[in-house]
Amino acid sequence: MNGNLYNGDCRDVIPKLGPVNLVVTSPPYNVGIPYDTHNDLMHPEEYYEFIEDVFSKIYYIMPDDGRLALNIPYEVNYKKSGGGRTFLASKIWNILEKIGYQYSTTIDLNETSPHKSKLTAWGSWLSPSAPYVYNPKECVIVCYKKVWKRITKGTSYFNESNKKEFIKYVAGVWDYRAETQKLTEANYSLDIPLPAIKMFSWKEDIVLDPFFGSGTTGLACEMLGRRWIGIELSENYQNIAVKRIKEYVKTQRSKNEFFK
Repeated sequence: MNGNLYNGDCRDVIPKLGPVNLVVTSPPYNVGIPYDTHNDLMHPEEYYEFIEDVFSKIYYIMPDDGRLALNIPYEVNYKKSGGGRTFLASKIWNILEKIGYQYSTTIDLNETSPHKSKLTAWGSWLSPSAPYVYNPKECVIVCYKKVWKRITKGTSYFNESNKKEFIKYVAGVWDYRAETQKLTEANYSLDIPLPAIKMFSWKEDIVLDPFFGSGTTGLACEMLGRRWIGIELSENYQNIAVKRIKEYVKTQRSKNEFFK
């Protein structure tokens, strides 16, 4: 493997790390997913404090041209945890801005085979009195520490042979297919970290995912020849991630040996 995976609370691990050039991650959304270690049903204010703590620590270890690509939903409902309907993308950006991050863009994620929403609350049926309108879409907030233009130089993924791919990504809408393989309680599609890493890092960069889960960001890094660091609280999920990435690496080595 071309990376290091730490088992523990990312708030404890991050301060011990060296500089990272790009952070690509999808944090817990605090919507009650039954993770085996993390409490995904905090009071909203406690959750916002958690997010601020994590990304403050990341900000501290970033170089001035460090970047963050953060996958979150536009909106959530925190009724079960003592809140209400929340524009989460806005809430989290306000936290990032408070920390000191500079805004670059928001990428809209278009699920190509979306799951049908289960409407459990219709508001007022056939009436404008109190209709319930739900937006299940997600996005990627892209921001940086102090300077957007990279200070350090490196090797780009893009060249004349794949410039159409670059043009597609800069349009600001990325298509993705939801991960259907039930590896953990929350699965992260490869279609999200792959373009983020291609677009926002040199091949020589180090990519961090502090919520590593089943290892999707690490797998994307292996595919693109990037060094990576992963942090995962659950030992069970850590084992799943290691197995997944090692199987990919083994398969690639077998292919290379076959074609020699």
